[in-house]
Amino acid sequence: MNVPINTTYFDFLTQTQWLSMGGAVLLIIVLIVVYKHIKSDDWLLKKALEEHAKENIKAAVLFDGVDSYLFADDVVLLQGSILIVKRDESQGYIYGASNIHAWTCVKNHVTGKFNNPLEKIGHFVTQVKQECGFDAVYGCVLFGSQAEFPKGVPDNVLQMQTLADDLQKLQGETGQHEAAKAAWDKLMHMVARDKGEVSSKIS
Repeated sequence: MNVPINTTYFDFLTQTQWLSMGGAVLLIIVLIVVYKHIKSDDWLLKKALEEHAKENIKAAVLFDGVDSYLFADDVVLLQGSILIVKRDESQGYIYGASNIHAWTCVKNHVTGKFNNPLEKIGHFVTQVKQECGFDAVYGCVLFGSQAEFPKGVPDNVLQMQTLADDLQKLQGETGQHEAAKAAWDKLMHMVARDKGEVSSKIS
């Protein structure tokens, strides 16, 4: 008596067909990974700086001239201006304004408060203007793509999705480039990557 043999579609695939299917699946996975990377905040920041920054340094520390230190995640030389950037990793719905001390973050129906991040970066900007004698110095807080502003984006707040366009708007005047570069060179002698290095520069 003949015993029926259970077969499936996959039993009829040749080795070449299996390899083709495996290659197709691998290609789809690679495309997904590449797409996610392209849309990542780090990639967007990198591309925006490559396109618009003349020079930039990360994790800058600056002595405030009295007894404390000021910090910035990025210090950027643009065409005719200097941009001081603090990154904020807050996610969810953000409610705030430049003149409000306490901002609100709502995520997954949980509400939290945090200090206005523009305040500290403002101190850094003031110090740079005073020490370098250059007025086209701007301070901004950069929020990631997971942050939304339902009631409007506060002044001096940048968003990762529109960072490239925002940097273009902050470029400053072309005629100011030499003054901006001179101020930048002076600033590079003042900033450091850690407090110990700052102390050695001012001692």
